[in-house]
Amino acid sequence: MCLPDPTKPPTPSEFTVIAVVVVISLIAFGVAAVVISFRAPPEKHEMAIALEHLGFWSLGLGVGVAGVFWFYRKIVD
Repeated sequence: MCLPDPTKPPTPSEFTVIAVVVVISLIAFGVAAVVISFRAPPEKHEMAIALEHLGFWSLGLGVGVAGVFWFYRKIVD
């Protein structure tokens, strides 16, 4: 599927919306994964550890993307 060429370049506010949605999504998924992994039954310990690992990675990526975006905005503005 080919997307048509954009008629105008994206504005800085559109990039801000994309960055905020990505950061909120990553942090929300990370928090949900960590909470679910803590509430897992003892029979699923290996899966809970894997989910906790994934959740912490997601939290780290969310905070990292937020930090990079904040730093970029400080340099550009």
